[in-house]
Amino acid sequence: MNKTDFKNFTNKLLLQLRMFATECLAPAVLINLCIEGFSRESVILPFLYFIQSPLIFLYNTLLICATLSLSFLFKRRKFARFLLCALWVAIGVTDFVLLQFRTTPFTAVDLLLLDSAFAIMGHYLSVFQIILVVLAILLVIGIGIFLFLRTKKETEGTSPLYAGLVFGLLLLTSFCSTKLFVSVNILERNFGNLAQGFHTNGLPYCFFTSIFETGISKPASYSEQEIDRIVASITKTPLPNPESPDQTTPPLRENDIDSPEQSQTSPTPESPALLDTEYPNFIFLQLESFFDPTLLSGASFSEDPVPTFRKLKETYSSGYLTVPSIGAGTANTEFELLTGINLDFFGPGEYPYKTVLKDTVCESIAYNLSALGLTAHALHNNDGTFYGRNTVFSQLGFHTFTPIEYMGPYETTPLGWAKDRILTTHIMNALSSTEGQDFVYAISVQGHGAYPETALLDDPAVAILSLPEEFKDSYYEFLYFVNQLKEMDTFLSELISALENYEEEIVLVLYGDHLPSFPFSDELMTNGSVFETEYVIWTNRPNPKRIQKDLEAYALSSHVLNCNNIHEGLFTRFHQTQAESETYLEDMELLAYDILYGEQNSYEGELPYHPTTLQFGLSAITLQNAYLHSKDKEYLCLHINGENFTPYSIAYINDKQCATTYINPQQLSVTGFDPEEQLTISVAQVGADSYPLSFTEPIVVSIPIDSDPAD
Repeated sequence: MNKTDFKNFTNKLLLQLRMFATECLAPAVLINLCIEGFSRESVILPFLYFIQSPLIFLYNTLLICATLSLSFLFKRRKFARFLLCALWVAIGVTDFVLLQFRTTPFTAVDLLLLDSAFAIMGHYLSVFQIILVVLAILLVIGIGIFLFLRTKKETEGTSPLYAGLVFGLLLLTSFCSTKLFVSVNILERNFGNLAQGFHTNGLPYCFFTSIFETGISKPASYSEQEIDRIVASITKTPLPNPESPDQTTPPLRENDIDSPEQSQTSPTPESPALLDTEYPNFIFLQLESFFDPTLLSGASFSEDPVPTFRKLKETYSSGYLTVPSIGAGTANTEFELLTGINLDFFGPGEYPYKTVLKDTVCESIAYNLSALGLTAHALHNNDGTFYGRNTVFSQLGFHTFTPIEYMGPYETTPLGWAKDRILTTHIMNALSSTEGQDFVYAISVQGHGAYPETALLDDPAVAILSLPEEFKDSYYEFLYFVNQLKEMDTFLSELISALENYEEEIVLVLYGDHLPSFPFSDELMTNGSVFETEYVIWTNRPNPKRIQKDLEAYALSSHVLNCNNIHEGLFTRFHQTQAESETYLEDMELLAYDILYGEQNSYEGELPYHPTTLQFGLSAITLQNAYLHSKDKEYLCLHINGENFTPYSIAYINDKQCATTYINPQQLSVTGFDPEEQLTISVAQVGADSYPLSFTEPIVVSIPIDSDPAD
């Protein structure tokens, strides 16, 4: 390259850099201020963030710049730059919207939950708000089309070579800056508190981290020898005595109850003689957003919102339960409890249900209890496809799954969520569905947000007497939530009343999945942590031993099994024998990586678990016959007779979904079908997302069909 060529090259590169400064750097600064303003719900705080953490702010601006510099690769730079800017603003707005309904920010993994999000959007956004969202999207599309059609192609400084060099330089700088800042602890790699991590490290960095940091990274020490060492230590370490586990819980804290004498009576530990069986029936009940609201400092109520739960935790084994999230993330608490694996090993904001467990089998308490002869049932009074449970539960070893689509008519809250009391019937049905013992995993939904900002309850059973200052703008929301807790607590009383006279031994584990979406802080909680809920282990056996122990969610199931002298499963025995080991967490991560991503040396190279054939519903939905209802030779509707229909039963006639009306569990009414000479009829259970979970065996009928005998 001669001197002239070098000068031309340098001039073009400088031109590209000047264009970068005006067309990328300036917009990037504004975008960073904008999205951090959305995140902090403030115009002033983003500037304070820049003053307090200038390196992190400039680093995140650099990340935005790198993406905006891609616009130089296109002839229509303004159009490309508009789309990239709109994408960043959309990320900021989405983060803002999600933070209104939960306390966890927007991550890339949320994009995998779009199907579930659309199904429940009506619970969070009003029709007017949904219309505004649609209009905003249409506006962005319209501006984009206008810029594409009306702006001229820009050739100055858009050589792919120079544009690629600038983008590559920015990418390299971003990569090196990331490595440097992480190594000197300016940036965090792992976020114990996801929301705080986003505020501290910046939304762009955290969002990119959630894209590239998924799954469990291969530990540096991972090897067959290390796995053999861990397995050997599990085998050689004596199992703990279930009669005398560690007593690690401090005395029960005093609760701020204005009228404790109003607490209702809870079932006593007394029970009739039980059948002599080798193992008890196990019921794990995960309660949506459930916690004792008197743990909120400065809160008091007209009566105890959770008298049954309070009596239970004072009478039976109980403790605080550290869960992986706050405000949202039900499926992640499930994951920890069912598998015994710490969610911290995964990427920030990740839902293993939507990533690795979509096509990977994992050891679970369901598999381990099934190996002892128990039948594993899952129940959930919400959509079966939410979090992909309709496929994930097969990877976790369940035999049956009964979501709301198979539960029949039910009561709803003012916000449209199914009330939890419907679970009592289906838990009892699950226990009686087999001759042997059962493992029932039930997931409640009544306490789910979003909570109303106005006075929705006409005559609340529980009134709020006082709240901390931080909750002054959440009064009506918290009032609504506390009264849902009251109803959930009544459900617990009804459930235990149904279980205490059951002829077989029952172990019922109750726990909250996470705190609800309110302005909680560690300082406001008398227990000192927003990541703690509580659990209780109730049993109908006479004179149960009371054990107080604080636990992580991933250790709860192994603790319960140990209390019942059960040690089945690698992870069960690992938690039971290695909890006091100095390398407990490191070894758990090695085992988790080996099982889910590695060579499965833990099982001598071959996974002993296989996906189950998941049966939806405990009772089969069947078709018997169909009758055509007509008048004056005009077809009006088709009546389908059968068994176990629910309001979610939808008829398919000749493979076409038809308008279906639920009449009762034995009859459906169908309209909107073509009266062909031969009709092939089947019925599917279809949830809010329009996904059919299962189909009945079809029946074939011919027209003319005998008229309905009732006509």
